[in-house]
This record gives sequence, structure tokens and C-alpha cells, in this order.
Amino acid sequence: VVRRSRQRLQDLGYFNTVTIQPTPGSAPDKSILTTTVQEKSTGSVTVGGGYATDAGALLDAGISESNFIGTGINAGVNGVLAQRDSSINASVTDPYFLDRNLVAGADLFLVQTNNLGTQPYDEKREGFALRLGYNFNDRLSQTWSYSLVGRTVFNVVPGASFYIQDAAG
Repeated sequence: VVRRSRQRLQDLGYFNTVTIQPTPGSAPDKSILTTTVQEKSTGSVTVGGGYATDAGALLDAGISESNFIGTGINAGVNGVLAQRDSSINASVTDPYFLDRNLVAGADLFLVQTNNLGTQPYDEKREGFALRLGYNFNDRLSQTWSYSLVGRTVFNVVPGASFYIQDAAG
């Protein structure tokens, strides 16, 4: 039990070291566990660049925190600026929602794609997703999600397919 408790604390990813010292409790079948932890940095900043065949040259930047203000909540924002594709995503996940065996999260996103050159239109997608799940045990979980996405087609090239012209706006 002590070994499993120590491993579960380490698996959280919030601590560099975890030591558990058992001492005798009020009865022979009980013990007191004194736990000492050394916290580690749980935030990250990312910056990257590259080239993708569908988006062109790109710059990617983000910031995230896996233990937001000491609550265990994972939060982050990420943005991509590319020649033909730009996006921003914000996400928050609470792994112990309502102090229960529930994982809850939400995502907001905006994606704008400049398709001209490969398709006869440009496109913008914006929306959100909500997530709720739970763990059956240490190795099996289930998650439900709901997404709402708005899609706008614009800058339609004259002479484009009837279906693309019909989707404009």
C-alpha cells in the first residue's frame, strides 16, 4: 500500500521526489504515513517553427500549466501562425472535478485557413468542446465529449463549383 501510494504521487508529475515514512499508529494494524515531497516546475512555454506542405511556413507558440495555482487543473493556450493556416486554442482540464472521480474539460478554438491556391475558397472554423469522463480503474477510463463548430466559407473564387458557392457564408 505504501509503495502504491508513493507511485501514485510520483505519477501526478508535480513532484521531483516523494518519500513516505511509516510510523506505528494507534493500533497494531494501523500506521501513520508522513509524506515529504519536493515540488517541481509544472509549467511550460513552447516556441517552434517549421514548414508543413498543407500550411506552408509556420510559427507555433504556447504556454501551459499542469498544476494551475496548485489545484491540479491543466490549462493552456496555443497559437499557430502559418502562410495558409492560423489557429488559436485554449484548453482547461480538471482531473478531479467536484473532488470526485470525474475528469472535466473545455476547449475553445479558432482556425482560419487560406485555401486559395489549393481550393477555390477560404474557411474559418470556430467553436468549443466540452469533455466529461471517469476512470473505471488505474488502466481503464471513459470520456464523453460534445463539440459545437461554426464553419464559414468565404472568398469564393468566381467559377467555383455550385456546392462551394452554395456553402459561402
